[in-house]
Amino acid sequence: MKLSILDYAIVDEGKTAIEAIEESVELARLAEKLGYSRFWMAEHHQVPALASSSPELLMLHLLQNTEKIQIGSGGIMIPHYAPYKISEWIKLLSALYPNRVNLGIGNNPGTKIVQKLMDTTPITRDEYNDSCKELLELLTGTETLVQPPEAKVSPMWLLSTSEKSANLAAELGQNYVYGLFFNQAIDYIETAKRCLNTYRTKMREQQKTPQDVVAIFIAIGEDEQEAKDLVRCLDVWLLGKKEFTEFDRFPSIKTAKDYVISEADIEKVEKNRTRLVWGTKDVVVEKLKKLAAEFELEELMCIPLVPTIERRKNIIEILAKELMTKKEKN
Repeated sequence: MKLSILDYAIVDEGKTAIEAIEESVELARLAEKLGYSRFWMAEHHQVPALASSSPELLMLHLLQNTEKIQIGSGGIMIPHYAPYKISEWIKLLSALYPNRVNLGIGNNPGTKIVQKLMDTTPITRDEYNDSCKELLELLTGTETLVQPPEAKVSPMWLLSTSEKSANLAAELGQNYVYGLFFNQAIDYIETAKRCLNTYRTKMREQQKTPQDVVAIFIAIGEDEQEAKDLVRCLDVWLLGKKEFTEFDRFPSIKTAKDYVISEADIEKVEKNRTRLVWGTKDVVVEKLKKLAAEFELEELMCIPLVPTIERRKNIIEILAKELMTKKEKN
């Protein structure tokens, strides 16, 4: 199985956002050395514990500091930008680093504060579909000049948790990412299988080869106690209180242990547990193998959303050793 990474540029306790960005570079370099297929940066605004506010600029920095791994956005949020401007970013990056740039896009408008600061509003499904079609035409067509016109771009990746986006990705003949980490539904496995099947079936009906990835939060502890401690960090973080500004840094194990989870929060914590795979090495590897088999996956996107760069590096090393094919490692 191929493996990829979605990174948030986590700002750990005792660290600065600038240090977090350089730790993302460190993680990307290790991922490349281990044989990971791609390394993507998320887009988040007004979240003090996450430094990835501009994925297109972080992509340039990562491309400059790696040699062959695919670098991408997971994803650039269409409500904030004109499709033309996104096309310019990707065309230029693709010209500078041919065959290494991945454009992942989504439609999350962010919090009300972000919408005000970015001067954007939520968009309808039809508006999102139209923007995706316009962006594809700008990247691949010839009617509107996007510099540099000679640059060849890779297929887009549509980020999704719904059949609507699965249908759109297939209609456009583009790639598809199912965000299992974003879905709190009780029937999350069946929902994911249904979306992936819809995308794959419609692509094959058009005699096109589907390319899809499933993304999920992963936490691996050295032992059972550390695994519980790490999932506690995620439990606290994913409550997302004060629009993810409750913490000015990503919560450490100590901070998470000291945090009081109220009775009102327990239901949300339980739902959020469906968004991640956690445990000791053997437990996590077995769970991921089972998921890969259920989803018929060729590629899994890992999100090591845990405190400290050392733990994040340890997680991707374990997954590479246990899950990656020998061909990918070489």
